[in-house]
Amino acid sequence: MVDIKQHRGIACSLAAVSLASGSYSIIDRIANALSEDSVIRAIYENSRILENLIRRYKESRGLEGVAEKTEGDKREIIVKLKDRKEPFIIHGYLASEEQVRKFIEESSRDIGIARAVASYAMSMVAYSLRG
Repeated sequence: MVDIKQHRGIACSLAAVSLASGSYSIIDRIANALSEDSVIRAIYENSRILENLIRRYKESRGLEGVAEKTEGDKREIIVKLKDRKEPFIIHGYLASEEQVRKFIEESSRDIGIARAVASYAMSMVAYSLRG
């Protein structure tokens, strides 16, 4: 059985990019991946977009983009869009470089891990959309 909790940061990072872009394409590519190369390319693309969204949040002084918020034990990802008053909230955290490395290694051995994490990410998107 796949323990996807250890890949929560990956799922949260995928969900954040999906909510910010309004597109499920990266999650879909991972969910339907047939090879490790497909997963690696999708994670690379997600990381590039996420980096841009984090930078945008800082440069806009919190008006748009992606940021992490921690209060005590509670960790959240804030996704702000300039045409939306209320931000999307994802309960969790962005993946560290070590978590990305581990995910790539494990999904290279078992593509089912990548698919399971994509499903987990999509559920986070759906939960965030309900407000």
